[in-house]
Amino acid sequence: MMRSVFLPALCVIFGACTTIKINHDDTSTIEHEGGVQVAKDLTTRACRRAGQQSADIISTVNKDPALPAGTGKQVTTFRCSAAEGP
Repeated sequence: MMRSVFLPALCVIFGACTTIKINHDDTSTIEHEGGVQVAKDLTTRACRRAGQQSADIISTVNKDPALPAGTGKQVTTFRCSAAEGP
């Protein structure tokens, strides 16, 4: 499957600061630092490397819920789409 090929490459590219995980329900989760715009850029980039056109972000939340919103590590759940994004 295409995802199994591009995920190891993405892990090397993004290094230790970003982690991508494929979930059982055809979504992926990316752990990163930065806000919503960083999430959008990273997910779109990951989907394009997988041969898709865009990423549909389902949610972005703090990894540590005790921190103020948008600070520290973020966890974004997304799904790749063959259609061009907005």
